[in-house]
Amino acid sequence: MSEFIQSLMTAANNYEPVLAQYGLTIILAAIALEGFGIPVPGQSLLIAGALLSTRGEFDIRVLLVSASLAAIAGSTVGYVIGRIGGRKLLLRLPLNPSRLERMDTICKRYGTLFVVLSRFIDGPRQLASIFVGSLRMPAVTFVLAISAGAVLWVGFWGLGSYYFAQHIHVFAMFFESVSIYTWIATGLSVLVLCMYLLRRHNHNKTTLAKNQPGNED
Repeated sequence: MSEFIQSLMTAANNYEPVLAQYGLTIILAAIALEGFGIPVPGQSLLIAGALLSTRGEFDIRVLLVSASLAAIAGSTVGYVIGRIGGRKLLLRLPLNPSRLERMDTICKRYGTLFVVLSRFIDGPRQLASIFVGSLRMPAVTFVLAISAGAVLWVGFWGLGSYYFAQHIHVFAMFFESVSIYTWIATGLSVLVLCMYLLRRHNHNKTTLAKNQPGNED
């Protein structure tokens, strides 16, 4: 646990010189650029900014609201790019009409969920907006989905990191107090798994022996 905490604080310290020079601007720019396909460390900068907010470097409320708006704005640009030119690119790919139609159907059914969840995964976070734009997801649906995803993403990584850093000693004490029970539970789980595998092996061995020629009743 202490190693995890230390890694978070190290990440914040690594970005601190950049954040001290460019302030909130660099965080918002990185988050926005991620929205339309440019691989920049927007999430890492958000976490670093939230951790530094506990030291008074930023106003956490301004950070969270502006980060959400930056995420929505950047992803909307990506959606527009996909809407304008993405379809032509898809048609140039070696996709038969039935596969393209299947992609459109999947986007209609699960596109909203995909857009929301893509905020939490590297790769999809950068490309999801362009992708659903190329598949002509309705603009209103996209805006609602990306708004929900951005708020959840910023809340989890931004507010979550801020709250975690503020109550770091409470978390450390909690994990230390339950560590012994975690080891016990892990040991019991491994024991149960081994017993299950051994029993299954014996069962398969017995079944195989019964099915051998000359062993039939």
